[in-house]
Amino acid sequence: MSEAPQPDPVATGQIEPRATIRFRPATVEDIDAIHGLIDEASRTTTVLPRKRENICEKLRDFLVGERDGRIIACGALALFSPVLAEIRSLVVAPDCRGQGAGVQLVGALLAEARRIGLHRVFALTDNPPFFERSGFRIVDKHTLPQKVWTDCINCPLYLSCTEEAVEIRL
Repeated sequence: MSEAPQPDPVATGQIEPRATIRFRPATVEDIDAIHGLIDEASRTTTVLPRKRENICEKLRDFLVGERDGRIIACGALALFSPVLAEIRSLVVAPDCRGQGAGVQLVGALLAEARRIGLHRVFALTDNPPFFERSGFRIVDKHTLPQKVWTDCINCPLYLSCTEEAVEIRL
C-alpha cells in the first residue's frame, strides 16, 4: 500500500518560500552592512574583525549576497599573486545560516576567481567540511607562505591559531 502524498508546506503556507539571493560586487552603500556582518561574526566566530576603513580600501574584493533588499552575506576574494587568492571575511547573517547562502557565495567567489584567471584559491577556516562540499581540500598552511608572511605573522592569534587551510585548484 502506498502512502498518500504529503501536501507541499510552501503551497499550504506552513513554510515561506526562500527568496532568491542575488550575488553582486559590493558598492560603497554596502560598507556599513558588510562591517555589521563581519563585526557580529567576529564576536562569535573565528572571523577576524575589520575596520570600516579597511573594508573601504578592499571594497573591490567583496561580493555581497542580497535578499529582499537586505545584505545577508559577504565575502572577499583577496589576491596574493597572479595565480593565488584567498576567500576571507565570509559571513552569512545569523538568521540566514543553514539555508545555502554560504555555499552559494563560495560558488560566486570561485566563479569570479575563474573569470579573472586564477589557478588556486584558499581559505583559513575552523570549518573545513563546509569548504570541502565546494571541492576544497585540506592543505598544510606552510604551502601558503604568501599568507603566513603577509597576514598571519601580524595576527594576534598567530601562535594559537586553530584554523586549517583549505585549497581548490581551478
